[in-house]
Amino acid sequence: MAHWKQQIDRGIELLELCQKLQSEKDGVDRPALHLLDKSKTVDDFAMDIGAAAANMAALHKLFPMMNDLAALGRKLEADGLISPDVGDDYSRSALNYLLDQYSVKTTRGTVSVVDPLPVRF
Repeated sequence: MAHWKQQIDRGIELLELCQKLQSEKDGVDRPALHLLDKSKTVDDFAMDIGAAAANMAALHKLFPMMNDLAALGRKLEADGLISPDVGDDYSRSALNYLLDQYSVKTTRGTVSVVDPLPVRF
């Protein structure tokens, strides 16, 4: 297993431990992460821990995508299609290039197509 995968898994384990210890301290019976148990208390703390764990688990998908985009960015640079500045991120440069090529505008993670391609049936 790659080192970054182990770090993500360890982060999730630490969040689980944090919830367990806080539950013991508070005297609140919260459900384990990723389990739906209606007999347990799902308060703001449990929801925050659950959201943090879900976001951390999403890194399992996001890190490989970022690496693929970085490889694409290096290829685009070699082909002369992008010219990242010093300190720029190849993955972000590649994504920006693709978004520009397909007239996609983003606002805070929301993607909208400005000039949609015609749909063919």
